[in-house]
Amino acid sequence: MSRPKIIGGNIASFTVLSNSDAFLPCEAVGNPLPVTTWKPSARQNLWLPCTGQGSPQPAIHWVLQDGTMVRSNRPARESKISMYENGTLHIQDVTPADSGKYECIATSSTGSERRVVTLTVQKQEANRTVIKDVAAKYSRKLIDCKAEGDPTPSITWIMPDNIFLRAPYFGSRVNVHHNGTLEIRNVRPSDTAEFICMARNDGGEAVMVVQLEVTSMLRRPIFRNPYNERIVSRIGKTTILNCSADGHPMPEIIWALPNGTRITAESDHSSRHHLGSDGTLIIYNPQKEDSGKYRCGAKNLMGYIEKPKGVIRSASGDPLFLHCLSDGSPRPMIYWTIPGGHTFTRPQVLGRYQLFENGTLVVQDTTLHDRGNYICRARNNAGVAVVTVPVVIIAYPPRITTGPPPSVQTPLWRDSETSTDTQSDVRCVGKRHFKRKNFFFFP
Repeated sequence: MSRPKIIGGNIASFTVLSNSDAFLPCEAVGNPLPVTTWKPSARQNLWLPCTGQGSPQPAIHWVLQDGTMVRSNRPARESKISMYENGTLHIQDVTPADSGKYECIATSSTGSERRVVTLTVQKQEANRTVIKDVAAKYSRKLIDCKAEGDPTPSITWIMPDNIFLRAPYFGSRVNVHHNGTLEIRNVRPSDTAEFICMARNDGGEAVMVVQLEVTSMLRRPIFRNPYNERIVSRIGKTTILNCSADGHPMPEIIWALPNGTRITAESDHSSRHHLGSDGTLIIYNPQKEDSGKYRCGAKNLMGYIEKPKGVIRSASGDPLFLHCLSDGSPRPMIYWTIPGGHTFTRPQVLGRYQLFENGTLVVQDTTLHDRGNYICRARNNAGVAVVTVPVVIIAYPPRITTGPPPSVQTPLWRDSETSTDTQSDVRCVGKRHFKRKNFFFFP
């Protein structure tokens, strides 16, 4: 007896052209004859070589895992399994169902020899994404499915009743557009189900599962009290900060502490900060260092809102800096809408306005016309968050703006030493001065 040995070494490397056929030989020797095992991925073509030597030249045939015998014939497109003249077995588009033992038999007048090949087809794991979405009853719902690849993937939607709709498809109530977007008109409660988008090309497939929920009514979150509050608390006395919101589905309340820590329903409640079921933030044993601004936000599947940070005041002529920080996955895009209605959708410089990559909007040389509400929107595939920032521009106090200061005549007096008349010029310069006050607000 001898251990099996693969002829040519343990590692082999082959270079083939994209979309071309590949023949992978695997020859082994040993006593008794070793069993050869192949493990291809699903949806590939497979060739199992089997050559025989002898005098006279032996005839080759294969016995499949179900007992079917395959003899030499020309490969046929309509046949999943065929055999070449040289004894190579060809299996098209292998699937896990093709796994099993394949026996190659070489027969001549002097006897026969057998070789067993064990085939294990590994299921190809698809790139799978699961998202949740909502739609209002009787509304029109669009679900995007964008895919990239080379070659360009084909898009197929699998409906809840297991019907396959390949793009483009246009029906009475359901359409699949050329770009892969699924359109459902007149949404029904029965549309609460899973819709599967499958993108496939020669390189494989990717799957997106959309869990759609149909509700009778959808509403973005809205605060019952949208204004900021100032809370004064005693050291050591438990303090409760209110934040209640309505919406459908019912919004989740999120608090941000002055140090940036976020408090949610899933946060560790072992600290001194506790989120109540009604959205209130409870601060146990508050200390002086707990003073500061506490921000409250509310989110549901329709969006996210946050209480305004208060009125932003800027002096006319000064630059105005408006910050809009956001997080999310994927990273949100920041949009700013200025009081005149213009929207900045990307980092850019436009006149006195500049939008930075981090979401900060800068307005240079502000005037009274720049006052109003500035709206920041953070958008990604999961939804939109909106924050409105009121801005007040303060005009200059009175100042002297005419040309060169006039000469002011002073009473004549006589210099005791020179005994000459003297005239003096007095310049009057106006400056602006604003007194700043700091307040701590607990929204």
